[in-house]
Amino acid sequence: MVIGAIYGLGFFVGYAADGSQPVYLVWGDRFAAGHGGSVLLWSAVASALVAWFWRASGTAYIGRGVVFAKDVQRNQLIVAGPFRHVRNPLYLGNVFLAYSAAVLAPPVGFLIIVLGNAGFGAVLGAEESHQMAGRYGRLYRAFRAAVPAFVPRLTPAAVTGSMSVEPAWKPALLGESFCLALALAIVPVALYGRAGMPAFWLIWVPALGLFIGLGWWAGSRNTQAG
Repeated sequence: MVIGAIYGLGFFVGYAADGSQPVYLVWGDRFAAGHGGSVLLWSAVASALVAWFWRASGTAYIGRGVVFAKDVQRNQLIVAGPFRHVRNPLYLGNVFLAYSAAVLAPPVGFLIIVLGNAGFGAVLGAEESHQMAGRYGRLYRAFRAAVPAFVPRLTPAAVTGSMSVEPAWKPALLGESFCLALALAIVPVALYGRAGMPAFWLIWVPALGLFIGLGWWAGSRNTQAG
């Protein structure tokens, strides 16, 4: 709900304060010989695909039910896959996703969306770190010392005593495919400018609705199982 509010506030305040010009038009005219808008839009497509990678890789190892659980925790600490490089791969993915969407907002909205998602992710990451330190003790402190919170380390870390699991890639890739949908939705805008916006909404709104519905269902199943 908070993340949704950040996006809503960014677009509402952005267009109310700056008028109707999105970032890819306002900033795009300033570089690449006037073709910067296209560069920004294609970078947004790439950023959404990066977001899909980070979110899906994290979900594959901890499970989709855990992603939507109230405490976002399992009974054992998992240090495998992306968690050997960064402690918060899903929140990192959210920042890339925020950039992708924010390119379609005016400058003020762009800042609200990107900084809002980064700040909220940092707050969530700090709170989860505190809770996990209490639950896993020395093991988590070793994990925290070896693995950065948001800037991935290049070499995978090894934390003795942590849990390693086989990733479930199919449900993770499907469950996080709303990031892929955003990338696909931006493509018509990158190709045709504002004339591509109807196609953007036609792709993005159903994908977002499906994601929210599946997330609610996964969270309900996790609550019932608990």
